[in-house]
Amino acid sequence: MLEVVFYDSNQDLLSKMQKESAPLVICPSPLIADNLRNLLPELEIITISKWTADHLKGLGLVRARKSELMVKLSAVWKHYFPNEKTTIFLESFELFTELRSFTLNLELLAEFFKELDETIVKSILVFWTYLDQEKLVDEHASYKKVTESKLHRPMWFVGFKHMSGVQLDMVKVLSEEQEVDVFFPAPVYNEALPNDWIKWLSQEEPEARKKEVIPTQVSVLPKGKGNVILNKFFESHSTYDLLLAGTRVGLVGFQEAQRKNSFFKTTEDLFASETEWLIGDLRQKLKDVKSYTATELDLHLDALKINTQEKGEYRKFKVIDLAKEALASYSEFQSLIDHFAIDILEIIVGLNSPRVSFITLEEKIQRSFLDMNALNFRNDQKPLAVLATGSLGGFRANEKILSEAMTKALRAIGPIKRAGLEFLFHKYELLSVLGHPETILLIEEQVLETDLSWREVLKNFDVQDLDLGVKYSIKKIHEYLLPKMKEGPFSQKTFSASKLQTFIDCPQKFYFTHIEKLDNRPMERASLGPDELGNLEHQIIADYFLEIAANITEEIKLDLHQAICVRVFNEYLSTSKLVLTETEKARSYNEIMHYTWNGIVFLLDLIRLKNITTIKFEVPLGQNPWNLHGSIDCLMISADNKVSILDFKRSSSAAGTKTETVEFKKIQLWVYLLVLKHQGHEIDAFGYLNLSDLTDDKLFFDTDEAQKLLGASLENVATVVETTIADIQTMKIFRPNPRENKVCHFCPVNLFCLKGGTCES
Repeated sequence: MLEVVFYDSNQDLLSKMQKESAPLVICPSPLIADNLRNLLPELEIITISKWTADHLKGLGLVRARKSELMVKLSAVWKHYFPNEKTTIFLESFELFTELRSFTLNLELLAEFFKELDETIVKSILVFWTYLDQEKLVDEHASYKKVTESKLHRPMWFVGFKHMSGVQLDMVKVLSEEQEVDVFFPAPVYNEALPNDWIKWLSQEEPEARKKEVIPTQVSVLPKGKGNVILNKFFESHSTYDLLLAGTRVGLVGFQEAQRKNSFFKTTEDLFASETEWLIGDLRQKLKDVKSYTATELDLHLDALKINTQEKGEYRKFKVIDLAKEALASYSEFQSLIDHFAIDILEIIVGLNSPRVSFITLEEKIQRSFLDMNALNFRNDQKPLAVLATGSLGGFRANEKILSEAMTKALRAIGPIKRAGLEFLFHKYELLSVLGHPETILLIEEQVLETDLSWREVLKNFDVQDLDLGVKYSIKKIHEYLLPKMKEGPFSQKTFSASKLQTFIDCPQKFYFTHIEKLDNRPMERASLGPDELGNLEHQIIADYFLEIAANITEEIKLDLHQAICVRVFNEYLSTSKLVLTETEKARSYNEIMHYTWNGIVFLLDLIRLKNITTIKFEVPLGQNPWNLHGSIDCLMISADNKVSILDFKRSSSAAGTKTETVEFKKIQLWVYLLVLKHQGHEIDAFGYLNLSDLTDDKLFFDTDEAQKLLGASLENVATVVETTIADIQTMKIFRPNPRENKVCHFCPVNLFCLKGGTCES
């Protein structure tokens, strides 16, 4: 029998778990298992990983680790695809492991495969066939094997924020022969969507509790003053634990609040620099040759081991040892070592490196520092302070970007992991914490104003201002920039939309960007900048339509799109001074592929809707009375000779809000429209295209709305343009006056700027 047991709070959960003959309790992670053991020490509690491993051992089987699968599958894959790039393998491998979480039945994925590139599909089929032939048991196959074991007893699944399709199948099969309960918070269930995983187990709506608005104590902090506040706070609240409101808080985040007699634990990669050194050495060996044999590499690694041992460099010794182990597996299938093999060795060494944690060593522990991941089933005997700052990152969650057709195909097979559901868990946990009368929330002002997640949480409370007694005085810090700035005016010969926008955002940002022309970004770096990603995405979309110029109304060609993405991406990497890890390459490539796919699909739909006959990219503005230069991202001309224009943006934040557009705080589109209208073009539609989200159409103006905006705005746009140009040409001192905080993010002097003033303790 299978039952979903709903609970409203930790106390409610504990009361439902206290039975005379308690079943085995299965948790998703060691952290949750430890927290539950502290609350219910009498229960037998185990992680799902240990539980499946024990059952496999009883069946005479061992689960293959991710690193083992990757090194073997990469060597097999290289045999079938000798000329493909590492990024293709990584994308195929990650998609392969994700698809196996949905189903182990390959036939069910037929619809999904129709949406993929042919090489990706063939790669996945090679991986799948190899696992079946070699009878390797990966994580997902282990769940099926567990159901074949006869050593089961009644069990509870507790603390799961996501269950994959294969895990749900396992739970259902197990429940046919024994009692299986899945515990789930009722408030989260009540806000979950119909396709979320828990709804695959139960459609029974738990009784919704009446929401009561309860008071919570909140102290609003100035930006960047969290550490100062905490110093004062712990002087008068010495018994409080501290929750850092972020899901990825590292060592730097915990040190924000470092205090004597405090405890925290955080992971750290102590082998990263040694791995980088080793991989750099191996790549150097390939500088003058395309490949060398696995035997030659093994002998080279042996020599390096001896050298590092003699010098006492034991971390280098460890990563060399890990590389030799990975090489032994890889060389079972491939005798030659090339750049692809080195890429794989780098990833495997990283996966197999020892997991290290930093902890504070104190004889007397007075308080603990936690992050959001440690909040599940926390023993709440001690009062808690919650710190929310912009640097902690908030409630970020990974969510794979899939096309609508892909999502539809997978949704028919199993539940898709959703970042929104993960936030509901965080919200539930924070509501429980903030509902406690002793809890105090310390939140930065800009987080309170701009973070929609915190707004969603705090709308459930009667927020009561708390004065911590920490006084601030406005104190002007040393002015570094003004003495170095030359006095104007500076005559500008030409203007562009982006140039005018920079001045509107902040005069001092304009000065250092367009007069001093500072660029503080290093030539050699480990990631692509937002501007570089945007330029590559623009180029790919333009190149795609250039290829299909003869028939711009046909459906998207996945093979062509994939080929252009690979070509443009690799050409840029080969000519730039970027030093990207394979993970960063894969992340950047995946963004480029999915964002450009979104852009192409949107444009194809618009072409058919508007009966477009001509589509152009990077169209120069041409002659105009304001001497405005620049180019329009995308210009389309319909059969009735009407013009539609689009400006591509990578995210909604880059495009701005509708209010900013209507109030001329964002004027890029208006500049283009002003020039086109002056040249006699009839405008049909215009707007920003958010490449990351096709559903974000709030800044695309069409039909009546477009004409209404144009009629009421173009005269005012001309005034704004003329006034801004005059101010630039006559201004003597370009003072810092940012329109809002976000315009400072990409300013070349952001670190040294007063931004209109600051405050010191």
